[in-house]
Amino acid sequence: MNLATVLDAPATGPAAHIHSRGDRFVVIDDLLPGADFAAVTAEFTALRLKPVLSTIDPVYDGFAYRAGEDKQPLAATTADAPRWQRAVREQVTAHLEVVAALEDDDSLALSFSAWGYPAGSRLSWHNDAGAGRVGAYVYFTHPDWDASWGGALALIDEESRPEAGDGAALVHSPVHPTLILPRPNRLVVFRSHTMHAVQRVDSAAGDRLRRTWTGFITEGNTHD
Repeated sequence: MNLATVLDAPATGPAAHIHSRGDRFVVIDDLLPGADFAAVTAEFTALRLKPVLSTIDPVYDGFAYRAGEDKQPLAATTADAPRWQRAVREQVTAHLEVVAALEDDDSLALSFSAWGYPAGSRLSWHNDAGAGRVGAYVYFTHPDWDASWGGALALIDEESRPEAGDGAALVHSPVHPTLILPRPNRLVVFRSHTMHAVQRVDSAAGDRLRRTWTGFITEGNTHD
């Protein structure tokens, strides 16, 4: 089955477009039309997020807020699925080459988790290796954001090196990090084994949360 033909009615807005791309990532802006994105931000506000400590560096990363995790076969869709979820699924399916996955791989699955990063929090460098992950996505759902508020997604557009977990070694990487600002209604899809981090949210953000739907693209027997 060709995943590109799974969804009957496109959920992505007509203005959705590729902002930029690299060897291991793609950035899509204006994923949803304005009214649909406003509904997503309102629904996100109603979620009951719980504080969780970073699994990468709980001492210096601080805590973030999280709500649930749902995992579904990438090829599955239901009539009552949220439009943002169907749009993410469409774009992931359309850009499987970014994560080096095959369109006819029926074992692919997609997970969905809500995350909120308050001022003072970050997520240290890591590469999402393991657990059958072939890629990940980040969909920014805050209603507004300023570049001075931090929270950018930084990634190094190459396969992570064995020494990449050492921050001192990472400084000497021959590839400069790409900094992707948390523009509202922006979707980022990137391959696993790519070093990336969430830059610390600045105090200038006040009580605003860096809000995202985030998840993994996995392969194999991962959604039974």
